[in-house]
Amino acid sequence: MLLQKQGTKSELLVIIILITTTIIFSSNLILEYEKRLEESSAYQNLELQFLSVQQKANAYSDIFDPYLSLNLQPSGLTYEKTVTDEGNTQSNQTNMMLSADLQLLHVFGTNIGLSLPVQYTSTSDGDSDLIMNSLGLNISRKLFSEEKAEKLEIKAQYLKTINSLEQQEWALFFNLVTDLFNQKYYEGLEAVNRKRMEIFATQYENATDEDVKDSYKQQNLLAQKSLLNTEKMIEQISLFSPKEFNQLYDQIKALIQKMYADYLEHPFNQHFKQIQILELEAEKALTEKKRWFMPYIFNPTLSFTLEYYFDDTESIGFETDDFDWSDLEFLPDDFNWPNLGFQAGDFKWSIGVSGSLDIFDRGERETAALKRKNTYDIKLLELQEEKERIEKELRKIALDIDISKVDLELKELDYENEMQKAEKSLELYKEGFITLEEKQLTLLEMEQSRLDYIQALHQLYLHQLTLMQESGTSLGGYLDEEKN
Repeated sequence: MLLQKQGTKSELLVIIILITTTIIFSSNLILEYEKRLEESSAYQNLELQFLSVQQKANAYSDIFDPYLSLNLQPSGLTYEKTVTDEGNTQSNQTNMMLSADLQLLHVFGTNIGLSLPVQYTSTSDGDSDLIMNSLGLNISRKLFSEEKAEKLEIKAQYLKTINSLEQQEWALFFNLVTDLFNQKYYEGLEAVNRKRMEIFATQYENATDEDVKDSYKQQNLLAQKSLLNTEKMIEQISLFSPKEFNQLYDQIKALIQKMYADYLEHPFNQHFKQIQILELEAEKALTEKKRWFMPYIFNPTLSFTLEYYFDDTESIGFETDDFDWSDLEFLPDDFNWPNLGFQAGDFKWSIGVSGSLDIFDRGERETAALKRKNTYDIKLLELQEEKERIEKELRKIALDIDISKVDLELKELDYENEMQKAEKSLELYKEGFITLEEKQLTLLEMEQSRLDYIQALHQLYLHQLTLMQESGTSLGGYLDEEKN
């Protein structure tokens, strides 16, 4: 099974489209999310890594996607000019040798190449000749091919890259969510603390008792400290304009609710890529374990070449018509100089064996063999540990969700109590039993309680997103596909 990358962020787009049945969405949310993906150097680097690993995977999976290259070899393109002593040009000639090479890689562990050489000659006499008279075939492979292990390694690397991309997408999505949630909470808290400072300052000015004044001053300083801490938190947020924030905040809440509802409908259909990666690595280790002896044996590269001539080629050697054979007295009268050219239908082939074998080393082969023997057992341990880790992490997050639900109920009760206190303070203020500042402080306590309730709701949403992430839910558009 090889994996293939599909449309970016398609799953998230589908979810957002589904939510439009309950709320009208603009493109603001997806545009903001895609903007953060584009501006993330980590994400962009991972996409480049993905393309590199994808190219390696395709080299093993698609033999009909060959390499085709044109090579100017061996002499390339040359221009020759002959000049006499008197400076007269006798002749000039242009030569070009071009070879078209087609390479099929990893065909059952074998590399197959085709070569079609072309030679072009043009002289000053106006004569030109195009020669394309042969076809070459080259085949090579290791005697003991370990292509299965190589394929498994490529698949594991592919999954690792996809998993890294998805985790980075989740990280950027969490950043977007927390920015919105923090802006909602801390801007409200900033307004509460600022108003408290004003009220305590007024009470401090109106008080006559020194102990009371000191108490108001202390409360004012506490509110000032809380305000400064709030402003520090706001500085760390990528703030949105009020109009944009209101749209995005409503959208993100509805999106999380929809995502989690869909997750609860299919909680056991999630795919843990960490487990799949370790399973592939364990399978690769088992394949290598069965061949633990490979470092000790001679594993040569076998090669076969065939050159077929479908047209005549010129003789290579002396120009026999211009040579005075009488000078070679040792040759018999009936000697015929060999014709080193080829005729149409001729072919030549060769078989080769190449490689090396270390006779003595310093234990490198023993270490390599030992690694092959033991890696499989180590991968099985890692696989079991990862399964246990995921199981514990999911149970922990499920408990975090339950705790957040209880905390949310508590905050809701506190908010209801503060609302009752606020209603009572309004009545007391109307009847003149409390001051304006005391009434305002009661209303601020109610607002603080409301913000605490919102913060607890945010925490619940974040735990739900964490559960989906740890369950292997894909946020972006990277899907697993089987490929024959």
